[in-house]
Amino acid sequence: MKDPRHIAVTGASGGLGRALSLEYARPGIVLSLCGRDIKALAETARLARLKGAECFEALFDAREGSALAGWLATADRRAPLDLVIANAGICRGLGPDGLEAPWDAVDTLRVNGESAVLTALYAARIMRARGRGQIAVISSQAGRVPLTYTPGYAASKAASRSYALSLRDGMKPHGVEVTCVCPGYLASPMQEHFRGGLFGAWPAARAAARIARRLPGNPREISFPFLMSFLTWAFAFLPAPFKGPVLRAFSFRYEAERGPVVSDGAAGTMDPQSRPVAAGEGPEPGSGAGPEPGSGAGSESDGAVDPDPDGGLVPESGGGAGPEPSGK
Repeated sequence: MKDPRHIAVTGASGGLGRALSLEYARPGIVLSLCGRDIKALAETARLARLKGAECFEALFDAREGSALAGWLATADRRAPLDLVIANAGICRGLGPDGLEAPWDAVDTLRVNGESAVLTALYAARIMRARGRGQIAVISSQAGRVPLTYTPGYAASKAASRSYALSLRDGMKPHGVEVTCVCPGYLASPMQEHFRGGLFGAWPAARAAARIARRLPGNPREISFPFLMSFLTWAFAFLPAPFKGPVLRAFSFRYEAERGPVVSDGAAGTMDPQSRPVAAGEGPEPGSGAGPEPGSGAGSESDGAVDPDPDGGLVPESGGGAGPEPSGK
């Protein structure tokens, strides 16, 4: 897609999601942005409007298929979607016992894997019908190698990467372009909780510029920085006895002071049993992460938007419409 005019971004409240939104923002561009931090999302939209873009924001949990499908369908009715970026994600680490809490592991897989898959799938259905469009799935270098201290994160990113590359081949005959993006470390609020094994971190704005510059060429994969890309590629050829020590040396640890931090820069809180605290009981939750399904507290999965006291957020009509994916 050489000149996308309507771009949809999940996890747009901060970090790479905000950087990508602002990278594309200019006169004549329509941005459909979603997230779960009402103030941060409104700030992204405000900054994008200052650059001349037309913005529409929506609050919902990216794990909820009906809200996600409805948001994309509503956005496409407003103007045909040219580029959809599946960016929402979280990272969580090991507990005191050296293992992930069961909820943390499953939730990480749902946010980073399931929401990315559903975003790409629903976008592909829309774009295939008219024979054009582009989908970018934000995975990670962590999706190319197993990580000792964040196994759920590595597994979820491997899932999103595999799905994107598989979808690419299937969509090619229909005129839909699919690219997997595998960044290395980014200087973002999420990385403030990483310890050890870190090198070569890029500012989010630099990463966004690289992604926007490469996507028009429809590459199979965008991977950076070069050194980390080379090392993750070379890992596959490393003799088995050396893999363990290398992984322990280069795996980062996630140390949360206030609970999980999502890729769009907002924080949530967790109780000692690692069950998510409902929205409103702690700091504002971030994009893609939310309270336990069925809890009934703090969930925006129906696409409804509470009024923004600052008046900066426009509710997304039809956010809860759309088919419910199987298995939900």
